[in-house]
Amino acid sequence: MTTPSYLDFRSRVDGWIWFLILGACALSIFTSVVMVLDDETGHFTTALFILLTAASSILLLWVLFGTRYRLTDTQLKIQSGPFHRTVHLDSIMTIRPVRNWQSGSALSKHRLLIRYDRFSTVEVAPENRGRFLDEVAERAPQLVWEDEKLVALS
Repeated sequence: MTTPSYLDFRSRVDGWIWFLILGACALSIFTSVVMVLDDETGHFTTALFILLTAASSILLLWVLFGTRYRLTDTQLKIQSGPFHRTVHLDSIMTIRPVRNWQSGSALSKHRLLIRYDRFSTVEVAPENRGRFLDEVAERAPQLVWEDEKLVALS
């Protein structure tokens, strides 16, 4: 039996993200039921509303349950629902911990900021941050530990 040449890391998900996404989906379902039961709302309007809220809920749930980071020997493949990005490990210049609330491919405010190529950045939030960093450092020999971050040798 051979070992896979990649490792998958699930995204860390903060409680407030769970609450926000599941709350939005529940609100969509509740509002759709109210519209179906309301005789005043037209059928076209109700159908359109249900279609739009169902599509939005599916997208949110896809992002919630489908955000992961796949580390191969040469690449970091970031998947967040239907959105994806590939970072070549040899292009990484720094990886450092950050805390912010911006949206992106990280579902936690406890993130890692990856700077790669010349001016590109992406944020990730693997559940097991320590193992993720160790595995990246092992696969990207240009990176060395400096304090709490990985930096490329000049």
